[in-house]
Amino acid sequence: MKFEKFICNLRQFTLTNGLKRSIAIISLVDKKGNISKGEVAPLPPWSKETLEEAIRQIDAKKSFILNIDWTIENYRDALMHLHLFPSVQFGIESALLSFLDPLKTYSIPVSALLMGSKKEILAQAKLRLQEGYQIAKLKVSQLSFSDAAKLIHQLKDTFRLRIDVNRAWKTEDSLQFFSEYSLDSFDYVEEPFQNPKELSLFSHPLAVDESFPSNFSLQDLETLCSLKSLIYKPTLQGGMTTCLPVYKWAKQRNIEFVLSSSFESELGLSHLISMAARLKLTSPIGIGTYHFLPQTEGPFLISNGQVNLKNL
Repeated sequence: MKFEKFICNLRQFTLTNGLKRSIAIISLVDKKGNISKGEVAPLPPWSKETLEEAIRQIDAKKSFILNIDWTIENYRDALMHLHLFPSVQFGIESALLSFLDPLKTYSIPVSALLMGSKKEILAQAKLRLQEGYQIAKLKVSQLSFSDAAKLIHQLKDTFRLRIDVNRAWKTEDSLQFFSEYSLDSFDYVEEPFQNPKELSLFSHPLAVDESFPSNFSLQDLETLCSLKSLIYKPTLQGGMTTCLPVYKWAKQRNIEFVLSSSFESELGLSHLISMAARLKLTSPIGIGTYHFLPQTEGPFLISNGQVNLKNL
C-alpha cells in the first residue's frame, strides 16, 4: 500500500518524576483518509540521535516513504535501505505495522518500575502491590549500599526483583554487595559493573542492557556464562527490523529477551506492547515508565500485573 500523506508533529510533556520529554508524533494517511501514528522519542543522553536530528531525517526521507508500495513482506528490507536512526525506524515501523499487520488483543505480564529515593520507592511499591504486580525492577544506582540492602530486604518477599545497577558501582563493590545474596535471590541483576568488560566475573543471573551493542557483540555475549536476559529498547535500538536477528539469537540460546521502554508516551508504549505481541514474548516486559506519565490513557489497560492491549 502507498500513503497519501506523512505528517510530523511535535509534542512535549513532563513526567511525574520531573523528566521533560520532547517527542515527534508521525502520522501516515492512506488514500481513504485512515490514519496510523508512531512515536519518535530519542532519549538523551542514551540515544545516538537527538530529536532535532531525527526530525531532519524524517523530512529528508518523507518523499521516499510516500513513494514505496509497502507490504508486510517488504517493509523490513525497505526500512533497512532507508538507513534510519533507531527512534525514527521504530516510529515509522510502528505506524506501518498498524496498517499492514493490525493486532486485536494481547496480554502479557508487566514488570513494575521502582525508582527514586528510598521513601519514593516504598510508596511506589505499595501502589504496585495493590495493583497486582508480582515482579518489579528496583533501580539502585542512586541509592547508598545501605539503603539498597534495606529496600531489597523489605521488598524481596513482596516482588520477584530485578535489580538494576545501571553501571553505577565499581566491580569490587558490586561483587561484595551481591555476595550477601544467594544465586536465586533475584530474577536478574542488570548492568552490575561500571566496567562492562568485567561482567564475566559476575555469577548471579545477569541482564545486559546498554552494554549491547555498544561494548559487546552477540559473539562477545556468548562468553558471559551467567547471562540470563538481554534487554532490548526499541527507541534506542530500533524496531522489529533491527530486533529480529537479536531476538532469534537469544531464543536459540535460551536467553530471555526482555523488551523495555525509554520513557515514551502512551503511544510509544502501546507500540512496544504490540512488538511484544508480534514476537510472542511471555517474559514480563518493562513498561513501568507508564506510571510516571502525566496522564495514563491509551489503547491498553494494566491490571493485576498484566497489560491488555486493545485494538491497535
